[in-house]
Amino acid sequence: MQISKSLKHPDYSGTEFQIELANREPTFGINFDVLLKHPKYGYVIIELLLCEESQLSVNPWTSHPSKYWNKNWRKFVKLWEVTQALHGTLLLVNYAKRGTKHEDKVKLIRVFEMDEKGIKRQREVIYTRETFGKWYRNFNKQCGGIT
Repeated sequence: MQISKSLKHPDYSGTEFQIELANREPTFGINFDVLLKHPKYGYVIIELLLCEESQLSVNPWTSHPSKYWNKNWRKFVKLWEVTQALHGTLLLVNYAKRGTKHEDKVKLIRVFEMDEKGIKRQREVIYTRETFGKWYRNFNKQCGGIT
């Protein structure tokens, strides 16, 4: 098995290019944060959901897409449609930036059912940043056939 290179730098240029091309017009596409192929779960889409520190009433453990569904429902529905077309798994990850008050709080939401009105069935797991990092590295290795 050939190992891929490690991530070292964020690719902001692609996003900046998309913004330039759209010329401030509404866009109908979405970016994938992480796309993996797992031996048990099939194609896995991981959407990273930043919980801004300015959101005083919620943190990564208490936030949920249902709290801002009317703002981003199209994105979540598109992610779900792609997940279904791939017969895969959709994982939503709430997190906060390093160095902020809630940096150590991470919540993983596995979506089992969704429609245009919201997530209908899910499973949530609460992590610290360290325990989620361990989970993620292990999951990533499984996707690469490394156990």
